[in-house]
Amino acid sequence: MTESVSAVRRYLTDESRLWIAGVFALALVVVPLVADGYFVGILTKAIIFGLFAISVDIALGYTGLITLAPAAFFGIGAYTVAKLVVDYDASFWLGFPVTIVLAAFVALCIGYVPIKRRIGEVYFVLFTMAFGVIVYDFTFVTTSFTGGSNGISYVSPPELFGVSLASTVPYYYFSLLFVGLIVGLLYVLLRSDYGSVLHATHQNELRMRYLGYDTDREKLLAWIISAVTSSLAGAIYIGTVGIASPSLMEFAFTGEVIIWVVVGGAGTFVGPFIAAFVLTFLEDYLGSLWAEGYLIVLGLLFVAFIFLLPEGVMGRLRSGSD
Repeated sequence: MTESVSAVRRYLTDESRLWIAGVFALALVVVPLVADGYFVGILTKAIIFGLFAISVDIALGYTGLITLAPAAFFGIGAYTVAKLVVDYDASFWLGFPVTIVLAAFVALCIGYVPIKRRIGEVYFVLFTMAFGVIVYDFTFVTTSFTGGSNGISYVSPPELFGVSLASTVPYYYFSLLFVGLIVGLLYVLLRSDYGSVLHATHQNELRMRYLGYDTDREKLLAWIISAVTSSLAGAIYIGTVGIASPSLMEFAFTGEVIIWVVVGGAGTFVGPFIAAFVLTFLEDYLGSLWAEGYLIVLGLLFVAFIFLLPEGVMGRLRSGSD
């Protein structure tokens, strides 16, 4: 297996990676023109979930922060847009800046004490778990505000430059453009000096402190960026389903996105995106054969990767020639 991985690793030169990325990007642009609406809908979900996976990778893979709140922030983005559009008759676009501000504020409140006060990683996990439980239960006990178990529905995307985004294909291209922009910005950020500091901090935080870096500040900022990106993924997702419901905040969804990151390779950036993309289509396929079985298959896949390929697919490809 090691030899085959090394062979793939040697084949994936910088030039070949660019070719693969180019072909993949071209396919994302062309395929919706010839595919049916159902396939385009799944494709839209896949690229949004890819962004969601990257958001979790920023916390887990680049800083080592284990969070149990991704689904909660995803839901915050969806509910924010839905609430503004349906209940307050506000612009669909207003939901995005409001989501950014709200998610950043909540993430700061959650992360400041366990990260800045250095009370321990276990407490950070507990903080995020408690937050996830609170937000999930909040959607049920505040029926007049969140719609309870029914959620907030009938969220329809507006027009953009005179083109209605209410149809499947136009909203797909908007989602592709939006996700591509966010992913590009995050890629540049994580390839910058800040990304290098995050990587070094994850490897040896004590040494980075001795070198004069404020590692707590860098980790807190990464956590906020992760939470905001998760919320933006939720905000754009609402346009594909038209409803914000408590199911978006379930712990099963949090577990699912963590598995995407582990399978793709934590800290590899592109790995979690690809894993989320592929597994979204796998979920749709298995759903037609065995509706209740996808999470079982996903759980078994997670266990297999933990034992056999803990660094994930992309992580193994990167280290295969070492």
